[in-house]
Amino acid sequence: MTGATLSARTDHRETADAYRGELFRLGVYRVAVCADGKQWLYQRQNPGNAVAGARWRTLGYCRTHAAPMRLHARHLQPPAPEIASLPERFSRIGGAA
Repeated sequence: MTGATLSARTDHRETADAYRGELFRLGVYRVAVCADGKQWLYQRQNPGNAVAGARWRTLGYCRTHAAPMRLHARHLQPPAPEIASLPERFSRIGGAA
């Protein structure tokens, strides 16, 4: 994993590099659970400075695993087993069905 380590991911801001809701990263893309715990976020990393870290821009809000798969393909990224392994539908408890 690049950026913040698992133990250091404590930021509550969805755009933060150390966002605590991050599930996994795929290069400059990541999937996270939104701060309200209602859906997954598909995000792209914007270049940042060395001190503050990179910011993340949400490209889509997803309730089914097909949605981030479509977004990932739309951005010409290779298939990602991490996205394919998401549950069929988002569930509020832990982000899994």
